[in-house]
Amino acid sequence: MGNISPKQAATVAETSSVCTTEAATGAHNFVVMSYPLLDGMGVGEFVTSSTFSVGGHDWCIRFYPDGDGKDPGYAGAFLCPGGALGEKGVRVKYTLTLREKDGRLHRGFTPLPSTKTFKSGDLGLGLYQVPAQVRPATRLLHHQV
Repeated sequence: MGNISPKQAATVAETSSVCTTEAATGAHNFVVMSYPLLDGMGVGEFVTSSTFSVGGHDWCIRFYPDGDGKDPGYAGAFLCPGGALGEKGVRVKYTLTLREKDGRLHRGFTPLPSTKTFKSGDLGLGLYQVPAQVRPATRLLHHQV
């Protein structure tokens, strides 16, 4: 074997790598006008936002003024994929906020960011339960993906 100097012995091979993740951010405002006219349309009945695209995927918000049938007395809002998402699905971080008529955040609700992996065939994820007594004061659902 040859002689190795102390400087050569202390040399360490250094490597590195980088992991990048594709991400997209978008926001959609779904304004429910004349909200009191929707009250009483029936449990399980909903109105839908227009379709919006974020990250190359289509989405919509479904709003159930009289609830989706799981929690009587509460309205509900659901984020719904608008098309095929593939086998692996799409991981979504989202926040849905409830706003007053003037656009300010509704007093009784704190927006909580949530994460879900949507797969093809998923019908959506419930985001809010709105007590009946506050519903007439609300008009705007804001969704950020």
